[in-house]
Amino acid sequence: MSANDSCCLTELRFIYILFFIGIALVALGSSYYHFSPSNSTLVWDRLPITIAFMALFAIILGEFVSVRFGQLILLPLLAYGIFAVMYWHYSETMGQGDLRWYIVVQLIPILSLPIILLLFNATFTLKNAYWLLLASYLLAKLLEYFDAETYNIVPLLSGHSLKHLVAAFGIYLLIRAYKKRCRCNRMQ
Repeated sequence: MSANDSCCLTELRFIYILFFIGIALVALGSSYYHFSPSNSTLVWDRLPITIAFMALFAIILGEFVSVRFGQLILLPLLAYGIFAVMYWHYSETMGQGDLRWYIVVQLIPILSLPIILLLFNATFTLKNAYWLLLASYLLAKLLEYFDAETYNIVPLLSGHSLKHLVAAFGIYLLIRAYKKRCRCNRMQ
């Protein structure tokens, strides 16, 4: 087994790469949005988030449920995610701002993750990194929701600012685990 095989499934290599490309694009898209906030620039924030979320969900399905399923589900997940962002943007131009489809992009993976982690065997050690990522996501969402209240408590940072830091820390923890983890001894 090569060093790369110890931290990722070679069959899912493209999906891991896509996930990290999505994460890098989130930094660019979010920067673009915050530099010039509008619904048009928000599209460029949400599209990379969608790519990262859908790729991560396919990775988790590939690592815990079935490698083949992880591979097969990627394109439908990406197509749905891109549709959800485009539909939201279109609905914004019509004055409705319908986020229902986009919410599913984040909600289904987040609700599914604990079930998958509890019910399926891990391919790798350090599966607690996914729990930490989930916890950081939930904390980030709380900080975002309580943006003004957070700013009143910590005047130098808003909840939204802290949300970005907490989410980035969750990704850091995941990367660290990816570098250290090993294959579990289980049947594929």
